[in-house]
Amino acid sequence: MLKSTFIGLDSMEKFGWEKRPGQICQFCSNNCSRTIVVFSDGRTHITGNRCERGEIIANLNDSETQKIVAEISRKINSVPDMIRRANQLLIKDYEPKLVGNGEWGVGSGKKIGIPRALEFFISLPFWKAFFTSLGFETVVSRQSDYNLFEEGLRSVPSDTICFPAKLMHGHVADLVKKKVNRIFLPVMIGIPTDHKKFKATAVCPVVQGTPAVVRNVDDPEKKHGIPVDQPTFHWYNEDLRRSQCIDWFHKSWGIPKKIIDAAVSEGEIALQKYRDTLQNEGQRILDNVRARGEFAVVIAGRPYHLDPLVNHLVANHFTQMGIPVLPLEALPGVFEQEIPPNTRIETLNSFHMRMLGATLLATKDPSIELVQIVSFGCGHDAILSDEMMRILHERSEKELLMLKLDEGDVRGPVSIRIKSFIETVKVRRTHTADVAKKILQPLFPVPYAKGDGKKRVVLIPNLSPAFSLLCAKVMEREGFRTELLPLADKRAFELGKKYVHNDICFPAQVNIGEGLRWLEQHPEVNQSEVCMGLAKNCENCRAGQYAVMCRKALDEAGYPDVPILTTGKDNKNMHPGFKAGLDFRLHMLWGMAMMDCIEIMFRSIRPYEKKHGESLRTYNHWIKETMLEAAGNIRGALKKLESAIEAFNQIEADMSVRKPRVAVLGEILMKYHPSANGFVEEYLFEHGMEVIQPGMLDFFRVGELVRMEKVKRGLIANPFVNWLIGGISAKFYSKAANDVEKRFKKFKFYEHHATCYEMSDIVEKTGMLDKTYITGEGWLIPGEILSLAAHGVNSFVIVQPFACLANHISGRGLTKAVKSKFPHIQVLSLDYDPDTSFANIENRLQMLIINAKELEGQRNLYMHKYTAAPAT
Repeated sequence: MLKSTFIGLDSMEKFGWEKRPGQICQFCSNNCSRTIVVFSDGRTHITGNRCERGEIIANLNDSETQKIVAEISRKINSVPDMIRRANQLLIKDYEPKLVGNGEWGVGSGKKIGIPRALEFFISLPFWKAFFTSLGFETVVSRQSDYNLFEEGLRSVPSDTICFPAKLMHGHVADLVKKKVNRIFLPVMIGIPTDHKKFKATAVCPVVQGTPAVVRNVDDPEKKHGIPVDQPTFHWYNEDLRRSQCIDWFHKSWGIPKKIIDAAVSEGEIALQKYRDTLQNEGQRILDNVRARGEFAVVIAGRPYHLDPLVNHLVANHFTQMGIPVLPLEALPGVFEQEIPPNTRIETLNSFHMRMLGATLLATKDPSIELVQIVSFGCGHDAILSDEMMRILHERSEKELLMLKLDEGDVRGPVSIRIKSFIETVKVRRTHTADVAKKILQPLFPVPYAKGDGKKRVVLIPNLSPAFSLLCAKVMEREGFRTELLPLADKRAFELGKKYVHNDICFPAQVNIGEGLRWLEQHPEVNQSEVCMGLAKNCENCRAGQYAVMCRKALDEAGYPDVPILTTGKDNKNMHPGFKAGLDFRLHMLWGMAMMDCIEIMFRSIRPYEKKHGESLRTYNHWIKETMLEAAGNIRGALKKLESAIEAFNQIEADMSVRKPRVAVLGEILMKYHPSANGFVEEYLFEHGMEVIQPGMLDFFRVGELVRMEKVKRGLIANPFVNWLIGGISAKFYSKAANDVEKRFKKFKFYEHHATCYEMSDIVEKTGMLDKTYITGEGWLIPGEILSLAAHGVNSFVIVQPFACLANHISGRGLTKAVKSKFPHIQVLSLDYDPDTSFANIENRLQMLIINAKELEGQRNLYMHKYTAAPAT
């Protein structure tokens, strides 16, 4: 029988307590900030501690206290914690050989600083050994803590970016305090895969671009005289890692190529030792666990989730219960798993492969339980979590514990969830017999097959109304039936939110919601008569996952027999009956060039028309006429364009006083899709602004520019093939652009708009971003701002999905750097999701409009004085 600990009613009259927050525990390096509650009878209760040592409130110097602490520490450390071990191995001295007698660094007194953040959790052993072998003193920033985080917090330009990226600023600040001579902070666009059966090398846009943001925003060279060395590396394989290191360090530091080659070898040896040690020690832990009939927990996360502050010392929760912990890197077999094609995620990098591989191992191995760490705002991992849960559920009785972590202190809730998870695991292990493994069922059982062009109608969602019209008509010309979907309304947003993971970017919810809304409104249409069409591009961000997310949404909404067709590479056999061939692409290319021209004319003349609505009527007529013709006859469409230019020239307009101009930039769907951005262009126009939007052609054209740049600089595999493809593609783009530009110059209000080639040069001269960083809009956003600001545009709106990975870098991330070139301009970043308050957006736009009118008034006053001044 349980004995009650109730103190009694009489004692309750005198009951009281005192709360003492902020009591730092000094019994280990975690320095937990505890809250001590002291009750009236002298007893205490402690919260905020991460381990049993935090429950001690005795004198640190007392010998008995030290014995108790030592015993607790021994108990904690006796359970294997490979996350702690990985952090030790990461910065270990692997004793590389000095190359060339180390004369490049020995005696120079130069300290090379490396921040312990983001991509360096993959490559730090390589770089530490590389620089040490050259004779430099390599200084690594200290392990993350909240003080370090706060030191860099004022430099963080985007408050919705993930916690690991925010920490980079603090690590750079720590290296400044350590008085290093240089900080090494490369932009890593691609890294060699460590998976033996998979070659994708994509890197998250935030990991790619944060070094550039830090260099521009923190600017250690300007503020502290510490230069930041920032090569841009595309390490698609080990050979490119070697050749690019040799080229950059020889050109930039003057080190002989043979010396660099030898240093790379030392780095590779150290990196392999790091990996082998993790794998070997992980194998021993699992062997011991299996021999005892117990289990270990594998923490599935990105490499930077090894950071104790990022993972909030999650391993301690398990080791205190006697459960060993392994990171993915220490899990034997994780790099050899064959990932089945019937997975509902596009596996675009080795981190996806590790997590899926660990999931498959967990379904087969009773000694492994799986916990996933996800950083707040990481869209890729949101998709991955769903798929890991599905695989575990279908092939075993196991469940995934997913922990979404950010900078907030979540020790209490995390502790509760972990304890509940472990109790569930123990109950399952006690009561469940050996479970027969199920075979994963096909996830795309109804493909868009050959012959479906006549049978199925393809639902075309909206990028912009004109673009989607063009796309539909080009497909119809090639024999497909299409249905152009209405612009997303409130119901479409609701359906997108309901059936698409809430960590996925808003554009996915918009386009998938448009399709679901149409299917809901047309219950009479048989599923065998319809197909969902979607764009597919940008493997580094969530846009590459739209199709697999749509499959999940269609299944859960009750449309399992509606197949999906995409414009990108079909890795899942979703649409063997459709491929966007050369003819499709050429008609889309010329059509886009003409579409851009007509839309620029419309936006240029509309604010100044004398007859209200004339420019809109002209636009509606000629955009339709030209797009219909472009779908089948490019020469005929060019003649239609000439007629459109004549029609716009005939519109009476008065541009004697220029209205304030505002450029609407940002993520491609958000800036072109009217209902998704809350009709922001219309709002600005109605409030007296001239709206500028960049053409769509350059967004697609820039890929070929970058391809040729990478060929020129030796940053790409198969350079000859890429040179051949890139050269031909670039000529087609140039031909289309030039054909249209030649005619466009006849427009009476023609103004030259910088091409992507011109913008790339502008951005390159500022040093903000490397030309080869093109995730999302890449350098197009800062390029547009710099180009337009130089021509008198003072106001800019950047529309982006909430937590857009790419625009964290080129949107919010570089605002400060852009404004340093043009301090007078205003840049307003607007984030959107299904629950966005448009009242709030309008309030912010009103402030921009007021400021824009003041800025334009100052400009007009200056121009009046300048033009009215007598000649001298």
